[in-house]
Amino acid sequence: MAITFRQLEYFVALSEELHFGNAARKLNISQPPLSASLRQLEETLGFALMIRSNRSVRLTEAGAVFARHAARLLHQLHQAETIAAQTAKGTSGTLSVGFVPSMLFRRLPEILSQFQEAYPKVELVLQETNSAGQIDLITGHELDVGFIHDAPLPDEIDSHLLETERLVCCLPRGHRLAGRGKIKVPQLAGEKVLVFERAYAQSNYDRIAEVLAEGGMAPYDGYRLRNWFTVVTLVSQGMGVALVPQSLARMDYGDVVYVEIDGTEAEHRVSMIFHQNSGNEVVREFLRFVKATEMGQMQPLEWVPEV
Repeated sequence: MAITFRQLEYFVALSEELHFGNAARKLNISQPPLSASLRQLEETLGFALMIRSNRSVRLTEAGAVFARHAARLLHQLHQAETIAAQTAKGTSGTLSVGFVPSMLFRRLPEILSQFQEAYPKVELVLQETNSAGQIDLITGHELDVGFIHDAPLPDEIDSHLLETERLVCCLPRGHRLAGRGKIKVPQLAGEKVLVFERAYAQSNYDRIAEVLAEGGMAPYDGYRLRNWFTVVTLVSQGMGVALVPQSLARMDYGDVVYVEIDGTEAEHRVSMIFHQNSGNEVVREFLRFVKATEMGQMQPLEWVPEV
């Protein structure tokens, strides 16, 4: 006959009390079933766990060893039950989150910090990568949630639009157009307009190329760039200009100014994506959390010109 967890629980209680009556009261049972269960346990094991007397109980050497291991096993069982229940509720487990670098100035760090504070038993695994990489990882169930720029999505991936914003022009502070309230795209004629390399961020490249085409221009492909911080740094050194999401103006980085672009309605969108068939309850909890924040309640950003 197999040993049951109830028998282990009974024996551990007796090993702590060393008295059948006290152990029975602790377990909220009568003494006869306790005695019968422990006799059956000894028969199953094939050796004595305790030496009984009229007034007390003393563990054998084998019984003391068995009690220690049984107590440890019961603790692990209760811990497993607790963790499993928390995981089922989405309050415990692992959550892998991917993001494009520009999410660092779009309140994502603040959201992740707030989520971690609210769900301390959730382990966050963060991965910085481009939009296409996140889509591939989520499709293959290697990433739970992603924060991406606008990009075509396969049918099995859902999205929640977080932010829509207009493109603005990033210029070196001493540039001839830096003092303008607004500029038109044709005024950038002759400038190197820096963009991400198309192989890395196709949607972003194509959107900017479309805006420039309205003014008879094309992106400058001489630099293979992959990060807005790199773009802004190069602009600050007079190595070109750039059309960037207006939220980039929040970042006090580089000796640059941001000027509104007149005559174009081009938008830059940021979305949260996730697999339709994710079995991770933590993902659902995270989606609810983000959607309840200001970041999750999509509103167009207001343009605040630089003074």
